[in-house]
Amino acid sequence: MADVCRSTGISHKTAPLPAGGDAKSTAIPEDESADQPQPRQWTLALASMWIPTVDISDEWAARFARFSEFMQETLTTSMVTLWTTSPVWTLVLYIYLLTYVESLRTLLVIYLAYCFFDPRPYDGVGRRFSCISKLPLWEHVNAYFQPKMVFEAPLDAKKKYVFGSHPHGVIAYVSQLIAGTTGLGIESHFPGLVVRGVTMPAAFAVPFFRDYVLAMGCLSCDRSSIRRILSDRHHRLHQSLLVVVGGAEESMLAHEGSANLVLLKRRGFIREAIRAGCDLVPIYNFNENSIYKLVDNRPGSLIHRFEMAVKSLFGFTILIFHGRNVFFTPYRTQLVSVVGTPIPVRRNWDPSESEITHYHQLYVEELTRLYRKYKPRYAPDAQDIQFIA
Repeated sequence: MADVCRSTGISHKTAPLPAGGDAKSTAIPEDESADQPQPRQWTLALASMWIPTVDISDEWAARFARFSEFMQETLTTSMVTLWTTSPVWTLVLYIYLLTYVESLRTLLVIYLAYCFFDPRPYDGVGRRFSCISKLPLWEHVNAYFQPKMVFEAPLDAKKKYVFGSHPHGVIAYVSQLIAGTTGLGIESHFPGLVVRGVTMPAAFAVPFFRDYVLAMGCLSCDRSSIRRILSDRHHRLHQSLLVVVGGAEESMLAHEGSANLVLLKRRGFIREAIRAGCDLVPIYNFNENSIYKLVDNRPGSLIHRFEMAVKSLFGFTILIFHGRNVFFTPYRTQLVSVVGTPIPVRRNWDPSESEITHYHQLYVEELTRLYRKYKPRYAPDAQDIQFIA
């Protein structure tokens, strides 16, 4: 029987025992065994039942949407990081080209000399380009910080103003947005009003970065430059000024949640407003101090002594701070600028100290009122306003 099974391809299996019977051998053909479902066939059968219930196109569309959202977020974060760190990487780029690209070395040296002798940052006119406001950069800045401006009173485009911006923050980013040709600031809300921001002269010595600052409409903050900005020449009759009053000294106080201002001894901008007959307008920028986080630099500490030494030597200081990562990406927070009610100023070419004190006191009161009114809405956890000096 065994030989027959091998020759005919018949397998030999044992059938179930009948009741009360003996076991006997029963042959089952192999072709019948092949018709029985195998494990792989069962898997395919289950898959054929499940696959039609899933819409493959919808699944891939959802995946693509998540990927597009991730790439957009990465692009926005990268662009904002490049903007906030532009003074550093432009300087590094210049040094790299000067060191390793011999064909450009002569031109770069000539350009550096031009940076120091260019009169445009000090002539009250500058080199402003309105097309800067159309750069895609501002769309990313707008998406990242969601800047908002609140005006307590309308501004007259036929008048001139001196805007005081507070606080300074680490690098006064909000002041960059609300002044100049960014498309996000005062000029976008009141067409015809021209606002020129001012910054320290050292900013115009940084190659490449200086040209960006000039294109934005910023000029030097020295007295002669400010007086040219506010002069009565016909081609810039309605040119207003925005100054970050606290300066480098206030930047060392830019800790998150604080509202420590250096204002009591800052009286020069009041004098220039009186000489030019410009109304004074205080601005408080909520969450400016939350963009970066300063390390502990309390008075007397080693870091504080270092910052003060740099300030005494160069007029500006080098702050030690950190952001979201090693690339100094700023922390994400909504930036809100509240523009106060203009303080009318009577023009006087030679203001007295008592007159300056009078307008300075009005300015401090208006700024304090502005902060305390809007703090519960835009920075409820922040400290109360304090005037350090």
